[in-house]
Amino acid sequence: MKKRAAKNFRICWMENNLENFAPEFLEAEYKEQRIPQYQGNPLIEALPPSLEDTQWLETLFSVPAFREEQRQWSANERIQLIAQLSDFMVPLSRHFELAQKLDALIRQGYVGRIPRSAQSHRVFVKLHEMSQNRTTFKKSSSTAQLSSSLIGLSGMGKTTTVKRALSYMPEVIYHPRYGIYQIPYLHIETPYDGASVKGIAHSIFRKVDQLLPAANYTERYLDSRIGAETLMNHAARILHAHCVGLLVVDEIQNLENSRKNRDALMSLLVSASNELGVPIFFIGTNKASNLLSLNFRQARRSIGQSWGALKKGTHNAPDEWEYFVSALWRFQWIRTPADKSPFLTDMLYHHSQGIVDIAIKLFAATQVRAILEGGSETITAELIARVAKTELAMVEPMIEALRLNDIHALMRFDDIAPINLSEVIQNIELRFAGRKVPGANITPEDALFVPTCASALETLGFKADDAENMAEIAARDGAKNALEGVKKALTKSTSGTKTKSVKGKNAPRPPEEYPPGDYRNGLLKSDQESALERMKSLGMLPDLEKILPV
Repeated sequence: MKKRAAKNFRICWMENNLENFAPEFLEAEYKEQRIPQYQGNPLIEALPPSLEDTQWLETLFSVPAFREEQRQWSANERIQLIAQLSDFMVPLSRHFELAQKLDALIRQGYVGRIPRSAQSHRVFVKLHEMSQNRTTFKKSSSTAQLSSSLIGLSGMGKTTTVKRALSYMPEVIYHPRYGIYQIPYLHIETPYDGASVKGIAHSIFRKVDQLLPAANYTERYLDSRIGAETLMNHAARILHAHCVGLLVVDEIQNLENSRKNRDALMSLLVSASNELGVPIFFIGTNKASNLLSLNFRQARRSIGQSWGALKKGTHNAPDEWEYFVSALWRFQWIRTPADKSPFLTDMLYHHSQGIVDIAIKLFAATQVRAILEGGSETITAELIARVAKTELAMVEPMIEALRLNDIHALMRFDDIAPINLSEVIQNIELRFAGRKVPGANITPEDALFVPTCASALETLGFKADDAENMAEIAARDGAKNALEGVKKALTKSTSGTKTKSVKGKNAPRPPEEYPPGDYRNGLLKSDQESALERMKSLGMLPDLEKILPV
């Protein structure tokens, strides 16, 4: 009976036209292994060697090609260059740790799995018997397999990092000696509307069909009359037949949307992993942490990483945010690149809260806005704040909840919605279509003179009403252009009327620090520097030539 069952599971299509089965594959070359438990295992010996730190850096690192002369190119060309920032990634320690973990998971998951061995034969027989009996995997209390997870906020590059970390690994390896196609890793996604056993099984079929088009698993098992248990058994047989080294299940938080028993599906996945010896790597937002902790069995199999926002340090003790923003800041395609200052980077952090995707999009959108508005084309705190308010309004409530660490508000947001940089740029271009202003000589006769001067004065800290009155007076005083108008307004301005000081215990105590972008930070007392020096170090003293169109 067992011999007949094994025959039924023989992969007959592998014995004919092997070269045409997978269009792209790497033929196995076996490398001697130094680690004892890896020795003599063809599935491990056929893998490329583990990467060193410098090789991981090269694999994970992704920045646009950039030259300073590109800043003089046309607006349309520069906007297209800015769009390349959507792929920006500078590896931090968390990325290296994840890459090394995935590499180890694949290799250690192959330990004890030898193709065409007695153990492999027993798995095929068991799957056949389960199919005949219309049963599925039972909950097992044996030692947990090597499975893990990556949970964290959307926009932190979880999926991107996993894909890049696995990109050095061939997707398909052909073993002529054994007549098998090995798939080192298989990356599937949980449907947004939740998942079922059939949904997971069909995701596996589709992904394998992408790698091995001649297999036609999706068409073969498309019959709706096939039960969920049988379908999952077929999927398990395919994972075993193709020696899948790691099953990556992405967007696992979508399982929360499933109408059926989520616990049962998670248990099924983990039990299948245990029986087949195939590690599972779950990826999801914080919403998925509940799923992965439904019971002790899942929790102990899913001990993994949790990615929060980038940690913010200080000028003297930089952390993840400072390293990230220092690398990002170089990529400015505006005419007048802004120097990196604590004032500007704090403003960027204030409106992104260290969420990588939002920080990149805000930095890019601010440049696009500067280009389309004309003028000197530079980044200011006022422009960052304005772009955040208009272009990223959809995520502002979530960013505010993160900023205030409002636990109750955060519970209302399962994750940060992904932002498409191309759509952000397109929205800005549409908003400015037909409104581009020449960069020089905005005279008092021009309708834009007062708004331009007023905007510059607001950037310098004047209230909106005062700024507009000062701009109108400058126009009447014969300013030749907007730049001269602002200078005249500043020359004639005074510090205003003196206010009476409040003394005694009822006097309000000034805060130790104001929000990023607040000019009062420059006036806080400091033993090390004067108010002027502090404002200069924070980047709060803008150059008028950079604020106004010239």
